[in-house]
Amino acid sequence: MLLMCAGGFFALKAYKQSRPSPVWVPLLINPELPVEKRDEIVSKLKTELDDKELLMQVSKDVGLPAKWDLAGDEEGAAEISSRLFVREGDGETPQGRMPAIHVGINGVRKENKVTSEIAVRLMKDVFEILGIPQPENNGR
Repeated sequence: MLLMCAGGFFALKAYKQSRPSPVWVPLLINPELPVEKRDEIVSKLKTELDDKELLMQVSKDVGLPAKWDLAGDEEGAAEISSRLFVREGDGETPQGRMPAIHVGINGVRKENKVTSEIAVRLMKDVFEILGIPQPENNGR
């Protein structure tokens, strides 16, 4: 009976670690921006972020081949490309919920640390694509 309970515990833990867990960074946008302009920004970001050279640099910066046992940065770029998403949503602010563009990576719960690093690294390129100065980290 004890072995069954222990086996059930580890099976449940493995199941929970393999559940989908997308990670994204919200980029707040002006709430008065028309829907057409939002859609245009989302499609522009999606096409420009899906560039192979850019994704290879992201893979290299994050050290993806070593973390996910991939052959090289080209394979890492292909993996990021297959998991990348850019979509409209909303973000929480002290003034309440505001419209946002979510740039992120699909993954499972046990990969959250690496997918978080990828999403944060992609934001550097998002700011460059949109021509927005990068915000200060303030030691965070």
